[in-house]
Amino acid sequence: MIVTPTPFDLNLMQHAPGAVRGVGLHMSDIYGALYKELEPKRYDRLQTGTLAESENKAGFMGIGMAFEDMLEKALRDRLTEGSGRPDELTESEYGIIYNPDLVIFNGSTRVGEIKLTWMSSKGFPREQANGFPPKADKYLTQMMAYCRCLETPYARLYACFVNGSGSFKDQFGPSLMAWDITFTSRELEENWRTLISYAKQKRML
Repeated sequence: MIVTPTPFDLNLMQHAPGAVRGVGLHMSDIYGALYKELEPKRYDRLQTGTLAESENKAGFMGIGMAFEDMLEKALRDRLTEGSGRPDELTESEYGIIYNPDLVIFNGSTRVGEIKLTWMSSKGFPREQANGFPPKADKYLTQMMAYCRCLETPYARLYACFVNGSGSFKDQFGPSLMAWDITFTSRELEENWRTLISYAKQKRML
């Protein structure tokens, strides 16, 4: 047997929706910087320094975006007509650009977000609950920002946990979960004030 490594340079991000971004301040610039400051050990681990680190970051992002594209297409025929990934949207007051993975129409407008993650699903609700574990805070910050811009309290989170619960005793291996979420107007406004205050503090605005 002769095994020879062969060049394989498929860029998973190249054709993924959202890979090409418009010029301007994006919502992800704000909440991304905020969480790097709040949880540097977690969100700085994929900072690009060496070539290997750059490739590592591109790999994680590419696989995540490819999964989003795949699930979005799989859901398209199951969602209400008109639902799907919108073009880039612009928030009216500050001109911040944002791009939800999905906008779902079914009697009301619902923001949809798709996540592929290596973190454990442990702690994520399996039945109706009043919240998520703290490790989901960045997801919620993102969705609340989009909900506030689209003037809806409703969201849906799809998450694929590559390692499942992380426990052989419970459930190990990929699992796909989804939740419908209803935010309060207070949660949306407090989240928005936090993001805008941070953006102004950092002179993004």
